[in-house]
Amino acid sequence: MSEEIPKLKRALGRFDLTLLMIVAVVNLNAIPVVAGAGPSALSFWVLAFLFFFIPQAVAVLELSARYPHEGGIYLWSKSVFGDPHGFLSGWCYWTNNIFYVPTLLFYIVGFSAYIGGEKTLWLGQEPVFLVAVSVTLLWIITLLNILGLGVGKWVQNMGAMGTALTTAVIVAVAVIAVKTGGLADGFTTSAVIPHVTDWRALSLFSIVCFNFVGLELGPVMADEIQDPARNIPRAVMTAGVLIVVLYLLCTFSLQAAIPAGEIGAIEGILQAVSRVAEDINLPMLLTPVAVLLSLNVAGNTSAWVGGAARIPFVIGLDKYLPSALGRTHALYNTPHVALVVQATASTIVILIGAVGSTVTEVYLILLQTAVIIQLVPFLYMFAALIRVRRDPMRFAASEGFFKKNWPCYAAGVIGFLITAIGIVLAFIPTKDVENVLSYEVKIIVGSAMFIIPAALFYRLSAARAAVSVVTDSGVAGDDARKV
Repeated sequence: MSEEIPKLKRALGRFDLTLLMIVAVVNLNAIPVVAGAGPSALSFWVLAFLFFFIPQAVAVLELSARYPHEGGIYLWSKSVFGDPHGFLSGWCYWTNNIFYVPTLLFYIVGFSAYIGGEKTLWLGQEPVFLVAVSVTLLWIITLLNILGLGVGKWVQNMGAMGTALTTAVIVAVAVIAVKTGGLADGFTTSAVIPHVTDWRALSLFSIVCFNFVGLELGPVMADEIQDPARNIPRAVMTAGVLIVVLYLLCTFSLQAAIPAGEIGAIEGILQAVSRVAEDINLPMLLTPVAVLLSLNVAGNTSAWVGGAARIPFVIGLDKYLPSALGRTHALYNTPHVALVVQATASTIVILIGAVGSTVTEVYLILLQTAVIIQLVPFLYMFAALIRVRRDPMRFAASEGFFKKNWPCYAAGVIGFLITAIGIVLAFIPTKDVENVLSYEVKIIVGSAMFIIPAALFYRLSAARAAVSVVTDSGVAGDDARKV
């Protein structure tokens, strides 16, 4: 790294880090998209947990132990494969969030439409309202993160609490719905097993994998964690168990309350609560649930806004992005320039994505584009996991988390293959997409629009660095001759 990391405050304790990982990974608002596939969605969660989440946990534990500094997945790729690959990995990880954060904000917009009851529901499908509220919330959350993790972590902690309370409400709603009308869907063995011939249903597997991403977010902020060597492993293990339980509980409960074919991509959870609230004559139940869901999304958004901004911050210090991105706020010691640039880019994405699309299509296009870009760094992460074990002389095997090689080899191979499959499946439109051609064009153009500039930025930065080295050498040579 060309510069020292500016002094950052270690504001995250073990409890904060555990809640950060939970709120970063558990996106309750993505459950309706997956639950819409029917009972087979339960199998998707289990398969993704076994073959993507657990390998991810192994990679995070091993690589964060070897490289315990700010930058996380960018630093790992750079240290193992060199600067060009590190830059591409970090760039994709960051730009993914430029897409992903707007999808989270759309959920808050959808939930806010339910707070006013039947009179305001139409706002959830109004693009102008969607854009205005999303952009406003984006900048409020960005400002809170500029004030520091000491402030931002409370948004994330409240989001985790909101996740737990929302899950409890969803389970309670499902119990009431089943008692009054029976199971909405039949959970037979054949229904739970995914049908390999249904490609549009299988495309959801990439979304499921995507929604297990987030354990690596903690190490991205390693220099802001108290005793990271001890707290990261414990937080990963505790959060991992709770995450899969929350996903399975919520998916099953939602499907028990509403037939899969009627679950909306954005408002699915509130649909279930609304139906049960009508059945038990308790319409006021809808407002507090909408507020709790908004807390979950706000925490999720804050975690990704704050965590992802550390990537361009560190790359800025390495001079492969403008060095201004590596600046910290004089008062709050936060990467304020990186946060502002990130929020600006997400604002542009929201405005462009809303042109000529329905709210549901905008959401799905942003989500699938985010899936593709986000999974690219994970290819590097799993490949790095294998390489550090295969070359112990170069990568100091004694510094790793695991004593044996086989957990890392197994996790690396399985994780890499599943990630590659997830990227391919992300190009297959789900059943909610009506205009397939338009959808594919937007996915391909959107992905290329953010990946291709990575090569251009790196080449320009490398060229500037080379000129700087030559100039410095020339000056040194002249000075030497004068002496």
